[in-house]
Amino acid sequence: MSLQTILSISETVGINDQRFVGQTVSRNQKITTSEILTVVPFAFELKPMNYLLYSKNRGVLNSLRIPDKALPQYLNFGSTGWVNYIQYQGSMTSAQIAACQWQTSSAAKVLVLGSLPAIASTAFLFKAGDFVQVGLYAYIVTADVLRGPNPTVNVPVHRSLLTALTTTVACVAGEFGTTVSMGGSTYTGVTFQVVLRDYPTYSLTPITNDSFINWSGSFKAFESIL
Repeated sequence: MSLQTILSISETVGINDQRFVGQTVSRNQKITTSEILTVVPFAFELKPMNYLLYSKNRGVLNSLRIPDKALPQYLNFGSTGWVNYIQYQGSMTSAQIAACQWQTSSAAKVLVLGSLPAIASTAFLFKAGDFVQVGLYAYIVTADVLRGPNPTVNVPVHRSLLTALTTTVACVAGEFGTTVSMGGSTYTGVTFQVVLRDYPTYSLTPITNDSFINWSGSFKAFESIL
């Protein structure tokens, strides 16, 4: 839970979910663009607050040393004050979300959801900007999705499905649903598997019978895609 603790006490969280696009401006001021197709990884910059008490956070420091910049860690926004980032906007309850299943017909930038709840056909299953998770990876919904009359619905997302499904997988949306095992544990709600690229050092400021922890910079985490 080391990096998760840093997320929970961060003053700001920077997020990069952009595609890899290059631009060229010619001498006559015409712009051209080109895109290299990638997995479009999420990148996060966590700026933690200073003045954590050293005596109460030695365990956090130790749990950061173990993965360091080599091993995956997990960011779960739903269990912190940053839940607004991934908060679900649709009409389903948490139980209805958990009962839905991602179908093996999901492919490219279209996820297929089945085992749908018995709610009004005009109800929103997802709204644009919702986060969903299929297996290990999260996706952002790019258009509103109505329940409709059919047994399944197509859910357009911002990047291609990273791992083809050979069996149905339980739905995770926003802060609801249970993930597959990630590093030996499951999580409630959308969770990102990341590796640190920048790991700031810390200094200690003495106070009476203790010290404050001060960080040299931000933690920069990059989504780990197998």
